[in-house]
Amino acid sequence: MLTVDEYLGSGPTHASSPGGITTKGLPALLLIFHPYDTSAFSMKCEGLVYRKGQPTWQIYFRQRADKPNTTRSYSFGPSRRSYLVALKGRAWFAADSYQIVSLQTDLIAPMPDIQLTVDRADIEYGPVHFSSKAVDMWVPQTAELYSDLRGKKVHQRMNFGNYLLFSVDDKYKIAAPKSQQ
Repeated sequence: MLTVDEYLGSGPTHASSPGGITTKGLPALLLIFHPYDTSAFSMKCEGLVYRKGQPTWQIYFRQRADKPNTTRSYSFGPSRRSYLVALKGRAWFAADSYQIVSLQTDLIAPMPDIQLTVDRADIEYGPVHFSSKAVDMWVPQTAELYSDLRGKKVHQRMNFGNYLLFSVDDKYKIAAPKSQQ
């Protein structure tokens, strides 16, 4: 099972959240490329391009209309309905290591039910070393979100840090049953 938990602080909404809107889930957008979710998107490699002087593979993706969306949604309270957002966008992967470098997402179409006309994310990734497992993972470093929700235009810039890696190791040792004496 794969899960991602994100903590922004205490309480349901930060006082500093623009327009009272708290954005969560941006680090998990990369899961579009996880084998569990790739079938929900059509994808096409648009070729080798240079991004910030680095050779990268540019991939276009688009939510498939015949697959359920599990990537992004809006909710307006714990007991209220969630509205699923169909996404399209591009991602750039380093040509030498195939690590994610950047990800951009956009709405496929406006959502009149919640008055959402813009929902764009621009995320830059980089390596973080987790010494407890001696592993490097490419995770979001910065993200910018642009939205127009219910007539409120919002631009948020976020810096990510203090990553923690949790894992569970199971070790089984099978032995002959002890004799009854």
